[in-house]
Amino acid sequence: MNKLIKQSNDLLRHGNFEYTFCGGQAIDLFLGYETRVHGDIDVCAYWNERDKVIQFMQSQGFMVYEMLGGGRAHRITDISNQMKAKRNIFCFKEDCPLVRLYPHDENDCCCIEFLHIGQTEFDFIEFLFNNRSETQFEYARNRDIKREYEKAVLYADGVPYLAPEICLLYKSTDTEREGYQRDFELAYTSMNPEQRAWLQNALKRLYPQGHKWISDR
Repeated sequence: MNKLIKQSNDLLRHGNFEYTFCGGQAIDLFLGYETRVHGDIDVCAYWNERDKVIQFMQSQGFMVYEMLGGGRAHRITDISNQMKAKRNIFCFKEDCPLVRLYPHDENDCCCIEFLHIGQTEFDFIEFLFNNRSETQFEYARNRDIKREYEKAVLYADGVPYLAPEICLLYKSTDTEREGYQRDFELAYTSMNPEQRAWLQNALKRLYPQGHKWISDR
């Protein structure tokens, strides 16, 4: 298992909130091997536990920033002062080489640049917030697309990860991004027929005009 995932899991399991690894790392956990170097660690969490996630990461020495759009970010220092403009937050250590911060006129705000050099140390985690019911995981970009929670969250040696069909649905919005097409090709052939069918149905609902990953197979 990737050392960064192990280190992250060893930390997050003490946070007293639900979390699930997602993105390219989740594809690797599904396949059982590391397919490529990943830009960062992506973790799925839930809106109703957002404050708990932020406070825990701060207690572990991470700075927490929420994205505002247009390359702007707001540092969360007071849990009661959040903008919640986007569904993701970035948590990183002060000397993390993946991030550069630039001054901005707004209080507690900055311009943020991410350096795509690949993460090698446990000094950065991105959380992406979603909704769920007691039994269903809701796809954030279309909450009418749902997956049974027991099928949405899988485990590799006790480490929770988002099922590949949901990860690929998120990646479907940017198929030209480095590594995404390869993620699809590797994961899709290893998914079972029910997983492939769910993904195909979800892609058709999300892209009624068509998508390169839609297939009749």
